[in-house]
Amino acid sequence: MSGRPKRKAVSNTELKAKKLKGETELGNGLRWTNVDQSGDQCQMIALTSDTLDGKSKVVGFDVDFTVIKTASGRKFATGAKDWVFWDTTVPEKLRSLNKDDYRIVFFTNQAGIEKKKLTPESFKDKMEDIIKQLGIPVLVFASTGSNQYRKPNTAMWDYFVKNCNNGVKVDKAKCTYVGDAAGRSKGWAKDKPKDFSCSDRMFAANIGIRFSTPDEFFLNEAPVPFHWGSLDSKKFLSSHPPVPAGADKSSFASKVQELVLMVGQPASGKSTFRRRHLEPSGYVAVNRDTMGTMEKCIKAAKAALQEGKSVVADNTNPSVDGRAAFIKLAQEKGIPCRCFWLQTPLELSHHLNMFRQNQTKGAVRRIPDVGFNMFKKNFQEPQLSEGFSDIIKVDFKPRFDNKNDEELFKQWTD
Repeated sequence: MSGRPKRKAVSNTELKAKKLKGETELGNGLRWTNVDQSGDQCQMIALTSDTLDGKSKVVGFDVDFTVIKTASGRKFATGAKDWVFWDTTVPEKLRSLNKDDYRIVFFTNQAGIEKKKLTPESFKDKMEDIIKQLGIPVLVFASTGSNQYRKPNTAMWDYFVKNCNNGVKVDKAKCTYVGDAAGRSKGWAKDKPKDFSCSDRMFAANIGIRFSTPDEFFLNEAPVPFHWGSLDSKKFLSSHPPVPAGADKSSFASKVQELVLMVGQPASGKSTFRRRHLEPSGYVAVNRDTMGTMEKCIKAAKAALQEGKSVVADNTNPSVDGRAAFIKLAQEKGIPCRCFWLQTPLELSHHLNMFRQNQTKGAVRRIPDVGFNMFKKNFQEPQLSEGFSDIIKVDFKPRFDNKNDEELFKQWTD
């Protein structure tokens, strides 16, 4: 009897070994790699190929509720097999794009991996299952947590363009990104909830390519109103022009020994301020983030003051009780204690929080929302009656050390 030769059975042990090596059964040279591996955690999982031709035309897709949805109807999948295509039009549309010489790429945030709610193996199994059913080559890039690869930051796209398109330059004018996180309000369609964020639309905008919702792309529905839902950084810079590097030589530093307390919510610019305006004049910085405990900060501040140096306490310092120990040190030394109170708006601080993570490529992780909430809960407005010699309100002034930082600041963050 004629027909295809029987496929050799593969044992579970062999399958596990293939997974560890990154190998797949998808063909086209597709294999998994871990990007920015640190211990047992990587920052991004990628399914790429060294043998597939590069493409100048790319259509990127979010995965959940864009390419697929849960078969169970639940918000979160119950396992690797709990999925169906988002719509019956999806498979043929993707196959048609592949036929028209587009590279199909999935860019997806999978924070559940970092939170241990989803295993990398389960995620890989699901992606391979989807690709097998599509029957076309698909590249996959997945941010595994709240890191620098997470959309709307462009790091996943940048990595693909630089390392995974076999040297072919991408023509952004011929590229599109499709995703369901589009900033649509509740009721944008009958019985539809509001989008959980606008990160997919922001991702496309940050890259500089067209954006489409699944409803527009697969079902040809008309666009609907949306809200970005975060700081419009380009608009902010138009009303707050950046100060040229080296031009903001304000006389914040004192010529006499003193102790300075910074007060401000997380990511309001405290550390940048003291590095630019106080440390060059010899101020010793004490910071709980680097020293670990308030006791160590107090000890370090006391030692520096005994050596005749000025000190800047670079913590959020929201409460009267939290500030009291530092004020007492200044009083015991008989020196002034000034308060620099940063006036950075909350929306801008949230933007700076993500900008800092992206700028440092994850070396400085974003501060979770709980940090902002704790500051708000404990905040008491600084008063001269606490023992301050002066309270100086400091407005945020953008300044960039290079053009790359300025362009990164202009990107949308969620």
